Amino acid sequence: MMVGIVGHEAAKFTPETEAAAKKIIRDLLTPEDAVLVSGGCHLGGIDIWAEEIADELGREKVIFRPEALRWGAPGGYRERNEAIARTSDVVYCIVVKKLPEDFRGRRHTVCYHCGTTTHVKSGGCWTAKKAAQGRWYEV
Repeated sequence: MMVGIVGHEAAKFTPETEAAAKKIIRDLLTPEDAVLVSGGCHLGGIDIWAEEIADELGREKVIFRPEALRWGAPGGYRERNEAIARTSDVVYCIVVKKLPEDFRGRRHTVCYHCGTTTHVKSGGCWTAKKAAQGRWYEV
């Protein structure tokens, strides 16, 4: 089973939401036939935690690292996210309900990928929507 796992960068998590996210990742990768599909985000967070947990569990990995750190560039985030969606049987997007108080990046009142206010905007949401099956976890 090709299990896509995407979501936020590390800076958007508190220690509590990081622990919750890691538990979800571990649960998703527990089946022996699970193969991780993810994007190797250079900012850490869900992608990297999923790789670490896959290694701990001895699971195979298919990682699509972007060649360019821009959305529309050849080999950029869009192509990477499309490859994750295409390769995965199901894509799980793990996102936070709210940002930490000390978060210094951009803040959005709505996730413009899906129109919800129940979680913080994430490119992972776009990827899950593109997948044949997309599911969300909000921590």
